[in-house]
Amino acid sequence: IYISALSDPPVCFAGAAYFLDCPQQPTIPVYLMGMVFIPLLLGSLVALPCHPTQLQERLRVFRVCVRSLLALSVVVWILLGDVWVFSVYQPNYDPTAADGLYCNKTLYTFAFWNAVCETFGLGVFLAKFFKGLLCFMVMSPAPRAADFYNSV
Repeated sequence: IYISALSDPPVCFAGAAYFLDCPQQPTIPVYLMGMVFIPLLLGSLVALPCHPTQLQERLRVFRVCVRSLLALSVVVWILLGDVWVFSVYQPNYDPTAADGLYCNKTLYTFAFWNAVCETFGLGVFLAKFFKGLLCFMVMSPAPRAADFYNSV
């Protein structure tokens, strides 16, 4: 949470300050601002109260579904950002270009390294998740059947 609190303001600022400074790929500033707002929505769900009543049980199931959808949307947003940023790798940085297609160097460099770091973090998370899943499957005890040969 602390790392997110420190990294979100510069990401949002870069997306908002240079919102119209990338006609070559106008979705790059949107990608940066989305990287701030989706986790903020996810974090706001953590603060909802939890009381063990029947209504709260239904709300808990709803919260789990919404959290899962938001977590999935973060993964999709990271992948979309990778496509948007890397599709114009080494864009034209000159705003006086004849065709008018350029991208602000600060905006693109910030988005590029943000995409690289986010993708690396996602890869590390997925590697740890699958490593844990593999360890769980290997270390879980085999089911004991009362009579194995009659079940075959």
